Amino acid sequence: MDSNNKSTSNSQQKPTNDTKIINLFQALLQNKVLFALLIICVILSFTSEQFLSFNNLTNILLQSAIMGVVAIGMTFVIITSGIDLGVGAVLGLTSVVTAGMVSAGFPIIIVLMLAMLLGAMCGLINGFFITRFSMAPFIVTLAMMAAARSVAMVYTDAKTISIYDDAFFRYLRSGEILGIPVMILIPIIIFLVAHYVLRYTIFGRYVYAIGNNKKSAELSGINVKRVELSVYIIAGFLSGIAGILMTARLGSGTPLAGSNLELMAIAAVVIGGSSLMGGRGTVYGTVIGVLLINVINTGMNLMNISSHYQGLMMGVVILLAALIDSYGNKKKNR
Repeated sequence: MDSNNKSTSNSQQKPTNDTKIINLFQALLQNKVLFALLIICVILSFTSEQFLSFNNLTNILLQSAIMGVVAIGMTFVIITSGIDLGVGAVLGLTSVVTAGMVSAGFPIIIVLMLAMLLGAMCGLINGFFITRFSMAPFIVTLAMMAAARSVAMVYTDAKTISIYDDAFFRYLRSGEILGIPVMILIPIIIFLVAHYVLRYTIFGRYVYAIGNNKKSAELSGINVKRVELSVYIIAGFLSGIAGILMTARLGSGTPLAGSNLELMAIAAVVIGGSSLMGGRGTVYGTVIGVLLINVINTGMNLMNISSHYQGLMMGVVILLAALIDSYGNKKKNR
C-alpha cells in the first residue's frame, strides 16, 4: 500500500515529457517578443560575421539607450490608454536648450536640472489640458509636438549648437563605470526604477486600474486626474533625460533631434506587449521591443538594405504588433 502511494506521489512530482513541452510552449507564448528577438539574432549571426562583434553589440545597446528612456515614459502613458506624440520634439527642445546653456557657461548641475525640469513642464502642460479640459491626448500632444519643435528651431535659428569638447558631456558619451558605458548604465537604472514603480507600488496599481476601466477606478476612490497628470509628467521628464543623453552622444544640440522618435517609442511599447486600449504592459516588454527594433535596423544595415526598405519593414513589424494586440483584446472581451 505504501509503495503504491510512493509511486503515485513520485509520478505526480516528476513532470512528464509532454508536460515539459507544454510548459516550454507556454513560456514561449508568454515571452514571444523575447523569443522573436533571439531568433532574429541567431539568423543575423549567420548572415553577417559582424553582427556578434563587440563593437556592433555595443552600438545596438547605445542606439537602444535613448529610445529606451523615451519608450519607458511612453509605457506609463499607454497603460492608462493615453498617447504622447510630443516626446520626440520635447527631446529635441531639451537637447538644444541643454547645449545652449552649456555653451553659455552655466554650471553643469543647473543645466541638468533645468533640462529635466523643462521636459517635466512639457509633460505637465500635456497632462493639464488632457485632465482639466478632457481633451483627447492625441490632439494635445500633437500640438505639443508642433510647438516644441518650433520653439527649438527659433531658439537655435535652425542651427546646431556644438558642445563636443565639454568635459562632462564627453564623459557621458564615452565614460564607463565598472566597465559599463555611462550611456547604457543610466537607462538601466531608469528601467529598474520604472519597473519597480509599475509593479510594486500603489501608484503602479492605479496606472493599470485606470487603463482597465477609468470609470471603475474613479468609483473606487482613485484620483484619476492626478494619476493621468503624473504619467504625462513622467513621460516629459524622461524625454528631458533622453535629450541630455542625445546631446552627449551627438556632442551637440540640434532642433531636429528626436524626429520620428515618438513613433518608434510607440512601436516599441506595442511590440513589447502593451495594449493601446490600456490596462496591459510592462517596462520589461518595452525594453525587449526597443532592442528588437534596433536589432532589425542594425541587421538591415549590415545586409546593405536600403533605408527606404527599412521603413517598410518597420511598418510591417508595427502592423503585426497592432494586429496581435487587437486579436488579444477581442479574445479577452469574449
